Amino acid sequence: MMRRQAEINLAGANRFSVIKVLFFCIMVFESEGLITQLVGGNVIYGAWFYAGIMLLSLGLASFMSLKFRSFQEIKYFYYPVIAFAVFFMVSLISANFLFLKDVKDWLPSMYVFTPIFIFYFLYSFRYSSKEIIWGFILVSIFISMLLVIDRLFNLTFLDDYQRRSAFFGNDIRRIVLLKNEVIFGFVSVVSILISGQNTKQENTVLLLIAGILFLLQAFIMESRMGFLAMGVACITLLYIKGMTKKVLRWYVVGFFTVMFLFPMIFKDHIEGLSQMSLHDSASNISIRAETISHFYDAYLESDGWGIGQMSPNASINNILHTSEHRNIVDAGFFSSLFQFGPLGLLIWLVFTYQSLKAYLLYYRQTENRDPYSAAVFAFLMSFTLSLLPLSFFTSPWCITTGGILLYLLWLFRTEMMRKTAFN
Repeated sequence: MMRRQAEINLAGANRFSVIKVLFFCIMVFESEGLITQLVGGNVIYGAWFYAGIMLLSLGLASFMSLKFRSFQEIKYFYYPVIAFAVFFMVSLISANFLFLKDVKDWLPSMYVFTPIFIFYFLYSFRYSSKEIIWGFILVSIFISMLLVIDRLFNLTFLDDYQRRSAFFGNDIRRIVLLKNEVIFGFVSVVSILISGQNTKQENTVLLLIAGILFLLQAFIMESRMGFLAMGVACITLLYIKGMTKKVLRWYVVGFFTVMFLFPMIFKDHIEGLSQMSLHDSASNISIRAETISHFYDAYLESDGWGIGQMSPNASINNILHTSEHRNIVDAGFFSSLFQFGPLGLLIWLVFTYQSLKAYLLYYRQTENRDPYSAAVFAFLMSFTLSLLPLSFFTSPWCITTGGILLYLLWLFRTEMMRKTAFN
């Protein structure tokens, strides 16, 4: 009976529901307050509502885990809770003994880390890797359309997502919205494209989507770290796929296309980048260096414990918000150490390693044919091997994606356990 139940659960993990994919998209959109902005709601209330959904998902998943405990991986199920407990503990000690502040000045701000519990939302509704990957692809397509429309008509509800242009100054409207998710979608499309499981017509569509997403990064989001991540991800996909004749063909076509078109399409970007000085205050590069130096000094003030989480409004001892252009998220993986000390750094190291190992192992067990585990591996590897590695597991601006990555870690490990049980 138990074996039969496991077989049913395993079969269900391979299902694809359009409704679930659409709900996934909504959750990702609202992780940056997009739905709230669209309807003209209060962004703070929207964020609290989103946090409430995450906490409810935690409760529901905890209840459901008792029912499905026999055939699922248990250890990784608790990773999001462990991470949140570290965030809370470090912040509690910091606020009471290091950077003194009232409970009302730090405790409410912990809601920014609750999106890591999207793990339990996905668990509660038994999302498959296919549904999640196609969810990211759909998100990236929708964002592409939205930003193209905004470039034509200046959508006012996107004003809060406007940033200074990295190449053209303030004369060009640059909207940065769900940047990492769009990159995730791009990597997923490329992974499916080179999987060798599509028709010529499907490959043509996928190639068109990948091109649009790349150009979106280039001309609207203008993320240099994004360019690097996309390049590293593509190389990673080709490497783990193996150099079959078909993969080699795609590699050669892609290489010569980039070599031929890149100098022409990105002429202004290259010139703008060459004029940026490491000591220019307007340069994003110098700001990152200043940010790391600034928060390293603050970290030393905590005697190595960590700054913790602080209110975005209170001014007393509020080290996280002492300067407008210094944001701790720009410190990359260093932010995990500066904000949450050695425990935060350990979370980044362990979670990243365990995730990459599980994704690649699952991909190998499918005889290098599963495009979804390959996409997740390449995406996380690209940001781990970047010039300034990113921590999806401790940084509030991308922790929703971190929760999804942890769910995929749990999902792949669970699937491997079930296959072992059947054999």
